[in-house]
Formats: sequence, structure tokens, C-alpha cells
Amino acid sequence: MIHLHKNTTETIYVTPSENTDVVFPYFYFKFTCRVTQNVVELWLEDLSSTQRVQEFEIDVDNDFENENSGLWSYEIHGADDLSTFDAEVLESGYMYLHDATTFTPTEYTGQDNQFISYNGQ
Repeated sequence: MIHLHKNTTETIYVTPSENTDVVFPYFYFKFTCRVTQNVVELWLEDLSSTQRVQEFEIDVDNDFENENSGLWSYEIHGADDLSTFDAEVLESGYMYLHDATTFTPTEYTGQDNQFISYNGQ
């Protein structure tokens, strides 16, 4: 599962080239929100130096600016250029979009560890 945080630029590592013999310089990502069905489409260049794992940078603040946090599904297609992509889905899975600020619970640490017992016990 991919985890992205709003207000950041994230580097992700995925393996779509495992499922093809073709070497693609670009990849088309289609993210679909599981609740609203909103779609975010990205054309990303492979930044990795190996064929085993592909590395991509996503400007989450810009690409998911007004989108809902939560669970998204994604598809990755190979592309030879930035206008057309291969019809075959090379990888699919889930992405979780986190809010910009993380939740920190309030902790109560003022408890006295001495207890009073009654009836001689």
C-alpha cells in the first residue's frame, strides 16, 4: 500500500516493470477515491536506476490539493511519451491519503499511583 501525506512531496517505489518486457520511460497513474470516485491522473517519469523497482516523485500538495483523505485505488500503465499509455494495467493496488497534520492524542499523566484500600485489605 502506498501512503501519501498532504502538503509534502513524496517519493514512492513500485514494481510495474515486473509485469512486462517493455522498458517504459514514463508511467501513467490513475488514482480513484473509494468514497467520492474522484479521479487524479498523473504522468510520471521513472527516476530509478534499475529495472527491478521504479521510483517516482509525487507533489502531493499540488496533485491532491482539494481531494479527500482516505482510501484510494490506483492503476499504473506504461507510457512511451506523455500523451498516450499502454492499455495493459501493469500494477494496481491501494493508496492511503493522509491529512497534512497528524493526530496526536491527549495523554493524561497526572494519576497518583497510591491507592486507598478499605476494610483492612
